[in-house]
Amino acid sequence: MKRKQRGSLTVEVALGLPVLIMVMFTWFDLSVLTYSMGVTDHALTSAVTRSKKQGNSSNSKTVDYNQEITDSLNESGGALWSAVVERSSIVSQVYYFKNMDDFANCNKTGRPIDECSNVRIGSNNNNSIDMPLAIYQLTFTYEPLFNFVLPGMNIRREIIAVQEYERCTFKVGKGASCGN
Repeated sequence: MKRKQRGSLTVEVALGLPVLIMVMFTWFDLSVLTYSMGVTDHALTSAVTRSKKQGNSSNSKTVDYNQEITDSLNESGGALWSAVVERSSIVSQVYYFKNMDDFANCNKTGRPIDECSNVRIGSNNNNSIDMPLAIYQLTFTYEPLFNFVLPGMNIRREIIAVQEYERCTFKVGKGASCGN
């Protein structure tokens, strides 16, 4: 009986060990993906918290919120963020809405935000004036460390915020009208 079973351990190890290693690497990749998404969420939340409070109540200062978010992300990311997220793949964008109705109408269509007629995109400082609602959008590409199971993924995170000094109730002094 022993002679017939000789070498069965070698066969089991040869067939099972690669599968076990692949499962462990995939689990590690999923852990890194979860970590990178968590760190990115934290960095984006911190950046939006800082950015939305820029400006002043007299509306005499125009703010480039898109640049503010990019600068804040570089500060908020932490030491390990650059190790798991490639900075060259990060794209941030800010979309502005005049009121809640414009925002709701844009979302009802189901189309991408930049295709809505009542949205201003944050590529110009003047686009944010008197636009109290903003959607901060961050996209990046996650490339797995061991890409034999998981493909590269485009990840998008969004935060909706009220721009503190773009609301009409804060406007005082010269240039304080909210326009129509």
